[in-house]
Amino acid sequence: MNERKKPNTKKNMIIMLICVAVAFGGLYAFQFYKSILANKFISAIQNKVETISSYKATNQLWTDKITAIGSLVAIKGAELSPQVAGTVTRINFSSGEDAEQGMLLIELDTTQEVAQLQSLQAQETLARQTLDRDLKQYKVKAVSKQQIDTDWSNLRNLQGQVQNQLALIAKKNIRAPFSGRVGVRQVSVGQYLNVGTPYVSLQQLDELFVDFYVPQRFLSVIRSGQKIRLTVDAFPNKVVDGKVVAIDSLVDNSNGNAKVRGRFKNPNKILLPGMFVDVDIVTSAPDERVTVPQTAITYNSYGVSVYVLEKTKKKSGGKDIYKANVRFVETGQKRGDQIVITKGVKNDELVVSAGQNKLSNGSQVMIDNSVLPTNDPNPKPVEH
Repeated sequence: MNERKKPNTKKNMIIMLICVAVAFGGLYAFQFYKSILANKFISAIQNKVETISSYKATNQLWTDKITAIGSLVAIKGAELSPQVAGTVTRINFSSGEDAEQGMLLIELDTTQEVAQLQSLQAQETLARQTLDRDLKQYKVKAVSKQQIDTDWSNLRNLQGQVQNQLALIAKKNIRAPFSGRVGVRQVSVGQYLNVGTPYVSLQQLDELFVDFYVPQRFLSVIRSGQKIRLTVDAFPNKVVDGKVVAIDSLVDNSNGNAKVRGRFKNPNKILLPGMFVDVDIVTSAPDERVTVPQTAITYNSYGVSVYVLEKTKKKSGGKDIYKANVRFVETGQKRGDQIVITKGVKNDELVVSAGQNKLSNGSQVMIDNSVLPTNDPNPKPVEH
């Protein structure tokens, strides 16, 4: 009978230890190699040169102003409608023409009223003749004083009825209450007009009001007589000057805005009531301010900042390399594409105007200004 071989415990233990050592050595070598690659990647990122656009902060003549959206209102404007009902017999105006005060615009049928007027005038004539005859009789004591008083009363009553009938006929011959431009007529000959039914709009266009709202915090710098400037999309190259004529006596407690009314001349009559316009209220005399494009500003929860460029001694492809440093700033008013820097950037300092989203503090950058963000103080919409 063969004897069983005893297992070599010592040999197996050595083999196991060697395998464990090899495994741990491989793991360590992998981690070491990974750290080398990570360091190379981080180094590559840190040394990467980003391409950005730049702008040199400049001093510009600046006027503080408040901007608002306003609507134009006629100083004299009305939707004309009849005071008495009737059928239109004649229209004496053309849509869109200018009408002088007192111009006869529309005639309503007055056949019945004229007939009634003739009857009253005949009665008035008879009453006057009766009074004259009785006055002669009264001189010879043929009639009493009471009869004379009755005759006078009848005459005055009929005179009042005649004047009332004339006024009724005049209301059916409708005239322009003031000079202005008539709109598109809303009636035709033969149409029956009820009381209060509009038949045309009449607007005086030589001068107009503009109504706009401003936040209550600006009320301390707005006053009557202050200069305002209007622009309108329909006429992009036209700027109209006017002045503030009234500030409302209350503030809307639902939004904290106050209504302000301006007035301006409209000599060419091209601006019309109801138009929306951009209103600038000038609040200070012009002075110099440091400005940059609005695209240079970065807004974060911890503040407002710009990237200021510092030139280094390095070059890349023949171009200078700059260091982009974050600098917190304070900003002022905006004008078109520009914004005022009140604190943090000096005149002639170079700032990043585009490409900030790929930068961090201390990033290396290279300037390429072949394509620049707009920096227009008065940008105009472009149609494509």
